[in-house]
Amino acid sequence: MSIKLSALALGITLAYGATAAMAADNATIYQTGWYNDASVEQTSNLSAVAMINQSGFGNDGVVVQEKVQNGNARIDQNGSFGTATISQGGAWGDGHWVYFYGHKRWVDGTWSNGVNQTASINQTGGWSNDAWVTQTGSNVEASITQGGARNVAGIVQAGTGGQDIASITQMGYRNDAYIDQSGSNLKGNIYQSGVRQEAVILQTGANKTATITQASGYGNMAYINQQ
Repeated sequence: MSIKLSALALGITLAYGATAAMAADNATIYQTGWYNDASVEQTSNLSAVAMINQSGFGNDGVVVQEKVQNGNARIDQNGSFGTATISQGGAWGDGHWVYFYGHKRWVDGTWSNGVNQTASINQTGGWSNDAWVTQTGSNVEASITQGGARNVAGIVQAGTGGQDIASITQMGYRNDAYIDQSGSNLKGNIYQSGVRQEAVILQTGANKTATITQASGYGNMAYINQQ
């Protein structure tokens, strides 16, 4: 994401984040062309929906949802050299001073997690696309679908309860897929069709299931580590 867009997003957060009302929000951005930037930020929400649709070359899409219950984020990109990033989870609250039996004590902020989060990224065609999903919370689900060559997809989930599901599908050649899950009731799945594909699933916690399917081709690499 460009420096200009990052600064704008930060300014919006500082201006309105502290007074955001718990409500249902829906945000959609459509862009066509080259080197476009799109960003959606949703905070402290009971039901948030975000959608970014970009068609062209070198586009950048970012969705951030924090302290959201029933969050749904999606990015669709059609082209090459695109970057799609979804971050769903909590936010570190501000610390504060309290008086305890006449003494002033500092209390650290706490981490507020998201609940029931769903994220999906679809990058069709093209090459050299990047897709990343990061989720922290309870009952999280993420999926990434890519077609083409030399694409990279990654899902990182830190579960705090419920079930965590991560799925990556890639078709083409020389694609990389990466899933990292921690928590309990983990399900990770990678499906690749093509040649010289690489797939990695790392799971830490309890009740883990990991599946890698490389349907055709040659020179593929698959690795699963469960702890």
